[in-house]
Amino acid sequence: MVAITAFARAVTRTNVWIGRLASYAVLILFILLMSDVIMRYITQSPISWSALASKMIFGVYAIIGGGYLLARRDHVNVDLFYAHFSARKKALTDIATSFLFFLFLGVLLNESYSMAYDSISRLEVSYETTWRPPIWPSKSMIFVAAILLLLQGIVKLIADIMILLGYDVDESAYGPVVDDAVDEKESV
Repeated sequence: MVAITAFARAVTRTNVWIGRLASYAVLILFILLMSDVIMRYITQSPISWSALASKMIFGVYAIIGGGYLLARRDHVNVDLFYAHFSARKKALTDIATSFLFFLFLGVLLNESYSMAYDSISRLEVSYETTWRPPIWPSKSMIFVAAILLLLQGIVKLIADIMILLGYDVDESAYGPVVDDAVDEKESV
């Protein structure tokens, strides 16, 4: 059990660290887009590469946050009934529906690996602008993000099984067990 908890803690801490690091991408996007707007008004000409750079930064930002959101249990739920369930009933429901999550991730991992492999092998660049930036790093991040999400999904499944079996779950390793346990201070 100690090894499983150590694995869970490592995965959760990694996803939280990456999520916090990725949050700074919003600042970079803000500066980039604000510079573009300012240049458009001052020189009557936008920065030619800002739209593509923004698209690539936002793409990585959006996909890399999946593991972080799962670690904090911040993914969207349909809480019509689920919100009123006990922790054990929530765990049972999550276990019963986890095959959908893992099916989705199987497809995502397969497709993102193929896309990343192809992009890296060709050192793919974008032809949308004259500066032709490399896009293989952005495409490979989709595969990395899928792996991080898969690992966090495994951690959540382990936590749900532990709850169902009546074990105490260390929230610093497995993330919050009860939705209300997450507050502004970030408990993981």
